[in-house]
Amino acid sequence: MEKIVHLDAIAIPKAYPMPRPSFEHEWVSYETTAYEDIAARCADATIVVTNKCKMTAENMAKMPKLKFIAELATGYNNIDIDYCKAHGIGVATIQGYSTKSVAEHTLAMMLMLSRSLIKTRKKMEDGLWVNANCFCQLPFPIVDLDGRTLTVIGSGAIGSRIGDLARAFGMKVLKAEHRSATSVREGYTAFAEAITAADFISVNCPLNAETTDLITSKEIATMKKSVFIINNARGGVVNEQDLVAAILNGDIAGGAADVASVEPLTPDHPYVKLQQNDNFILTPHQAWMSDDCLVELCRQFKENLEAFHEGKSVRRIV
Repeated sequence: MEKIVHLDAIAIPKAYPMPRPSFEHEWVSYETTAYEDIAARCADATIVVTNKCKMTAENMAKMPKLKFIAELATGYNNIDIDYCKAHGIGVATIQGYSTKSVAEHTLAMMLMLSRSLIKTRKKMEDGLWVNANCFCQLPFPIVDLDGRTLTVIGSGAIGSRIGDLARAFGMKVLKAEHRSATSVREGYTAFAEAITAADFISVNCPLNAETTDLITSKEIATMKKSVFIINNARGGVVNEQDLVAAILNGDIAGGAADVASVEPLTPDHPYVKLQQNDNFILTPHQAWMSDDCLVELCRQFKENLEAFHEGKSVRRIV
């Protein structure tokens, strides 16, 4: 019988209960699990279910029965994949479920920033239109997406979908080549050229050794002062201190993020300085949480478990 331990059940809303597999099992669920408690809670586990808990080599070495990790996300930077490969521990993720939702979230952020909707809403709350002497008001500039250049960093499923939506708005879309690439693939633009030409930058690449601090003050210095930077990938891809400084200093027009390097946000996180800033939009890692996405996540999760039990490879990373 398999023992399944779900380490961070709080990540999935209760309205979307995790389906149980058909095979015989014991299920143990924890709302949250601190790093120092992971090994003890999973000491007898054969299957671990997690979204963001760190499955490090240190922890997994204390889980002698572990056979499979069901990651409840597409990204798996919280799992030591090399250790899993070396010790025959299977890993499966949830794939393609949030592509449309994250892309729509990104476009919504771009529109809100380019059309000054946050600032205008605040003016409306202060009586802008009620007290106006003209039928139309333009308290802040409006920038159309049509004709502007969007640079997509990370042209996987989500980045490609964002590009498709942007083209529907009449935007020119550039796919940025890897920063360290020695040659540029067909259909791509050299990284330095792509970020310099951009009116909007959408960051959608995974977080790894190559992409950590991909955008810092050095890269920002080469960009247009009118650029907007949107990071809906992982917090560590964009240096958050440098992004905040650039927005506060007026080095770029603004930005948005659905992710942070520390989640939930801590009181001393750089983004706290921008909570009241009209040129920055911060959402609490919710771009993937549409109703359709959560239903599909649950479906894939059950399918991944059943496939593992049957010896099949479905959405396997390892």
